[in-house]
Amino acid sequence: MIGLASEPHHAWLEKHGVLPVTYGPGTAVRIREASGGRVDAFIDTIGEGYVALAVELGVRPARIDTIRDWKAATEIGAHTYGEGAAASAVVLGELARLAARGRLEVPIARTHPPEAVQEAFRALERRHTHGKIVLRP
Repeated sequence: MIGLASEPHHAWLEKHGVLPVTYGPGTAVRIREASGGRVDAFIDTIGEGYVALAVELGVRPARIDTIRDWKAATEIGAHTYGEGAAASAVVLGELARLAARGRLEVPIARTHPPEAVQEAFRALERRHTHGKIVLRP
């Protein structure tokens, strides 16, 4: 499995069995090198051209999923499964089982009090956090 991330997040990916590849100019070349030239599936959680990148890498639309770029997905027939698709009793039950066994990791990037909600949203907009941003009561 390959994961796109900035350098500071590579160690975390490696710890979880993911081969890190740095995003930015030349991403397609780096992915091809890391994958040996074959990419079977692509999950996009960012948008901004990653569906097009998946197509450039030769991934079939049926094996592309984006939670952000619905327009590009619609144009090529890719999937748009996101948070809503996972909102089921079966999925929640599995998450609860994983949490009970200590197998579910949800990294927390930082916490904010409710009065700092604007600061929390600015951090989300920068898209360089490792983990969730939490508002604490």
